[in-house]
Amino acid sequence: MRKFILSILAFATTICASAQPKMVINIVVGGMRATDLERYSANFSQEGIIRLKRGGTNFTECYTDFIPTSEQMALSTIATGALPSMHGIASTRWYDRTSGNTAVYLYKGNRGEYTTDHLLSPTLSQTLRSNRDNSQTVTIAHNPASAISLAGKGGECYWIDQLGNWNSAACYSKELPSWVNTHNELGFNRIHLPNKWYGKLTKGKYINSRVTDIHIYDLYAKQRTTSNRKLTEGWVDELMANPGGNGALFEFATKVLDKMYNNKELTGTKILNICLDVPRNIAERYGSDSIEYEDMLYRLDATIAEFLKVVDVCYPNQRDYLIVLTADHGMGHSNTSPNRELNNFNTRQAEVILNAFLSAQYGQGSWVLSFDDGAIYLNRDLVYAKKLSIAQVQNEAATFAMQLRGVANAATATALQGGAMSNLSSRLMQNTFYPRRSGDILYTLQPDYTELDDDNIAQSGSPYNYDRHIPLIFYGCGIPNGVIDRKVSSTAIAVTEASLLGISRPDCSDGEVIYELIKIKK
Repeated sequence: MRKFILSILAFATTICASAQPKMVINIVVGGMRATDLERYSANFSQEGIIRLKRGGTNFTECYTDFIPTSEQMALSTIATGALPSMHGIASTRWYDRTSGNTAVYLYKGNRGEYTTDHLLSPTLSQTLRSNRDNSQTVTIAHNPASAISLAGKGGECYWIDQLGNWNSAACYSKELPSWVNTHNELGFNRIHLPNKWYGKLTKGKYINSRVTDIHIYDLYAKQRTTSNRKLTEGWVDELMANPGGNGALFEFATKVLDKMYNNKELTGTKILNICLDVPRNIAERYGSDSIEYEDMLYRLDATIAEFLKVVDVCYPNQRDYLIVLTADHGMGHSNTSPNRELNNFNTRQAEVILNAFLSAQYGQGSWVLSFDDGAIYLNRDLVYAKKLSIAQVQNEAATFAMQLRGVANAATATALQGGAMSNLSSRLMQNTFYPRRSGDILYTLQPDYTELDDDNIAQSGSPYNYDRHIPLIFYGCGIPNGVIDRKVSSTAIAVTEASLLGISRPDCSDGEVIYELIKIKK
């Protein structure tokens, strides 16, 4: 059942070719659940997220259609309109059977050199530049993996490096523009880290109750001014888990937007991709049910409101721009939540147990190369040396893994390549499976289990709705305000934007265009 705030007639006359936007701004909030939009709406301002939600079309049932839902996989899917089984980013890292080493998404070989080669499908930004002369695309994020995932090959791409400066890589540009160097020299990022994290609201105003580091004022207490910390080691890591990190990114985004708007050489269509990794970091460190996460959202909402004012100055006519607000994935429950008891799944222990089982079956040896991040890699050289069937060993290992406490499902590479899967989690794994990089077995955990992680109290990656259900709002470009509750996939974002721009869809995309936003031409 579809729920329309506007009539179907209003959607039928939505977008014409003459309404193609001059600027597209994609805002991706890392780790934000779709339910956050409603849960915290009472304390949002009217000029930020609420403005986008009420003024645009809000898709309340948008999901990622693959697992695990890591940010690199999810952002690559948003950017390309393709599933991991097509764009090739099936994990943040994988075992390279050719070299015998673990390959990391970001890097070329073991040299620590950033590369875009691992992403096999063209992104929307790449597609725009190849379709339109004088077009311009810029991508910014807190970390390089997110920036590279959204940008793909070419264009401008920036992130905050380990020194707290905005940086890029040789695969994008040999040197930074002078204005970026000036921004770094003035230390703007450092300014956004406060001396102490004080709550935006007073006691009793927050929806969540669990608190770790944030200081909450009493209603009538005199609020102190926040001062910046003295420059010390570790401040960059603190910035990446503090709402000030969002402020630093949007300050840079404002300058990027100004540079793009005033670019006299590249006067064509423009795309600005913005990925916020700080919300995800805060959700992982403190939990989505914490006051820290809640407070961060209120501050982010205010920051978005200020950014929208700048957009309005550059583009007074809302038909001239399109803003898309979404997330890479949601977030699992925190393991310190008083209302839910979670269990840890020790992957190292599971690897030892599985290896012992295979040794008992087929003889002593290092049968398991890796057991981590939803994938099990078997030692195929050993399998072939013993003249065993790889399909048989995979099946034995998967059957045994299913008996481990906490494992919900396990599917072999042979089965995932064989045909349609019968249950949801297996279909989601099949959408992830990329033969050259994926493990011999993909697995999922039960709802109240997370992989053991000493650094974070919450994780993403499961097939459950709290991880896969993400917000999606299209705003501007003549799009009417409305709510649509039919299910859509994150693969639809890039292809729908391509249709709104009047360009071909990214070459490897397999998402369906959101027809409610497009006037179909016959």
